[in-house]
Amino acid sequence: MPETHFFEQQDGSKIAYKIFESHESKNMKNEPPLVFIIGLWSPKEFFMGLEEDLAKNRKVILLDNRGIGESSVISSDDPISIDLMAQDIIALVKHLGIKRFNLLGWSMGGLIATFIALDVPSDLKLEKLVLIACTVQPIVNPSFETLYNLPEFDFPKSIQEQRDAIPKKFEKNCVDYLLEHPDKFDKFAEIMFNTRRPFEIFKRQWEAIKIANNGNFVSKLSTIKVPTLLIHGEADESVSIEDSELLDREIPNTKFLRIPKAGHM
Repeated sequence: MPETHFFEQQDGSKIAYKIFESHESKNMKNEPPLVFIIGLWSPKEFFMGLEEDLAKNRKVILLDNRGIGESSVISSDDPISIDLMAQDIIALVKHLGIKRFNLLGWSMGGLIATFIALDVPSDLKLEKLVLIACTVQPIVNPSFETLYNLPEFDFPKSIQEQRDAIPKKFEKNCVDYLLEHPDKFDKFAEIMFNTRRPFEIFKRQWEAIKIANNGNFVSKLSTIKVPTLLIHGEADESVSIEDSELLDREIPNTKFLRIPKAGHM
């Protein structure tokens, strides 16, 4: 497993990232690095090994958004915006000396990736974009809104408590899959229990999503010219597949994969 590296942003926030690559791949030098962007209140480990599979043929960069996991902020009460998290990605890409890159964003990570695609600096080249269960419309999620309004969050006190909580808090498709794959259930519970996921950062991220999705950036989607792959589960209970349908209509060069019986996770 690659070691964690840290990049310090201008405001003092530290962005944690890992680089996955295979030294045996002949395509490695020709393929632009692929940057993974994780979703709401989630650590980079939630990609559950996808980064290792894709790193067999290209360099993969995996990071924690500011304030989550191994990344930090000066204060958890500081405002966090989608644009600010997009700036973190661009700053990291430049820090690593990368000129050509691809992006893969899931959920809120897809929204961040979209913001990047709309405003790529002139000295960088985004070549491909992958948006998974990407949220782009004004979001309606009563369970997240209820969670946001809690004065504090009661985190599980043990791995077993975490395991017991998962079936109650995640959509049925995800729970069914984890129950059918006990090894992944165990890994998922361990990640949730052992990674740093401050409740205040969830609140700031939730605010950021709502502010961004009530803006006018959708009208600019037609300016995204890079090949874009859209992936969305047809049974997604957190982000409607209509969001990806909107992206498919507005972004000129897309391929849209609908996954039957798949949810948000």
